[in-house]
Amino acid sequence: MKKSNVIKVKIFIAILTICVVAIGCLGLVACDKTKDDGKLSIVCTIFPEYDWTKQILGDEAKNVDLTLLLDDGVDLHSYQPSVEDIAKISTCDLFIYVGGESDEWVDKALENATNKDMKVINLLEVLGEKVKNEETVEGMEGEHEHEH
Repeated sequence: MKKSNVIKVKIFIAILTICVVAIGCLGLVACDKTKDDGKLSIVCTIFPEYDWTKQILGDEAKNVDLTLLLDDGVDLHSYQPSVEDIAKISTCDLFIYVGGESDEWVDKALENATNKDMKVINLLEVLGEKVKNEETVEGMEGEHEHEH
């Protein structure tokens, strides 16, 4: 199998795993709607998580308060949550984030959460080594593999 096909298969498996986990967590959260308006509250840190969740919800998205935390142009690696962001996380029913070094701020935000029944998905923990392996494919080169 070509390396590009291997990468595509790994990406497909990763997305499929995320979808299965998210659907399972959404089912757990659906059992206990904590908001006054009856809507579930889901907070995603970055757009891919937000978009996958929206696609999984399909027509049910109208019954969910789905929030994207980091707006366009915000660098995930230097992001620091605002008071408003912490409040959104603190009260949500489901919080989905990437994990790893870029999200070190999450632990403190979750410690202060007022919704103790909140479900949390750390994608790096869920997907593990499936997404951490880096492959070199044709067209990629190392930092010092070019001629001067």
